[in-house]
Amino acid sequence: MPKNQSTAAQSARRASRSGEKYTEALRRAGTGDAPHAPHVLRFLAERSGNLYHLVGGIAAAWAHSGQRVLLLEEAEDYWRWSMSGVGRSRSRRKKEIEPATPPEPTTSTLWASPDGPGLLTRHTCMWEVRHPAQESDRGFPRTDRSPLTAAVADALDAYDVIVLLPKYWSYPDRENATAHVVLGEIDVFPHTNCRTTLPGPRGEETGVPLSPEQSAAVLRERCLDFLFGSLHPPIHLDGVIWQSNGQLPVDADYLAGIDRDMSRAGLRPLGWTLSQRWPSPHRQLPEPDRLKDLSFVQRYQPIAQRLRTALDARPACRH
Repeated sequence: MPKNQSTAAQSARRASRSGEKYTEALRRAGTGDAPHAPHVLRFLAERSGNLYHLVGGIAAAWAHSGQRVLLLEEAEDYWRWSMSGVGRSRSRRKKEIEPATPPEPTTSTLWASPDGPGLLTRHTCMWEVRHPAQESDRGFPRTDRSPLTAAVADALDAYDVIVLLPKYWSYPDRENATAHVVLGEIDVFPHTNCRTTLPGPRGEETGVPLSPEQSAAVLRERCLDFLFGSLHPPIHLDGVIWQSNGQLPVDADYLAGIDRDMSRAGLRPLGWTLSQRWPSPHRQLPEPDRLKDLSFVQRYQPIAQRLRTALDARPACRH
């Protein structure tokens, strides 16, 4: 059995935390009716600064619904410039650099249900180490991602969903993630074609309205192009969530038309949301008080439910 695959006993222990008897859960696991193995979810986005509240809101909604959720966050890379090699000065002179001390892992409980299994935990640790003595073909130190693999393996038996939060969100994780979901960030909603400023009293032309299908094509080109043209192997996408940084200038029927076109193109739509970036801190998860606020959590419950349904519709297997 693969190292990170959930066993029947592990599934039974997870079910028993929700109140079911361990022996009954173990028997059910042996018959193939066991709950889904934990999902290891990786969000993909070209930019991540304004998306932390969206991810935190989804995770909090899962926790409030009784799931045990881990936000596994990558620590700052203190070893980035500690490879004791060649300096970056023009003279290319070598200089001695003291190896940086890696940060210790930290774990904090963001929210816990007072009378149920719901739990939202944040664990921050190093995801990789670099070996200056082992260079790749391009002359860079080889990267060892075993710390992340170990952190995921340690968490599989304790959580229902593990959300990976890397420093850079635009690259898929084929080694550890079992599911990938795209977050599309919209600055200017494409409901009309380009506008032109003309001299005279007419001023600015408003542009010709776009159909939902045309708008969907523009959104794919503008917000998802970072996924295309990669030389890496293709990756299975489990859906797309849209976040607008301004009020949507179209109605629900128009958005439904975009969703239909996205489905036609193979991108499963999972919902629309408005940015909470003001006064949200840059690249930070919501404060614990926000995660306890039901009005905040309820805003993300529909998307969280649709996303969980999409994840459960496919096996949590490795790519």
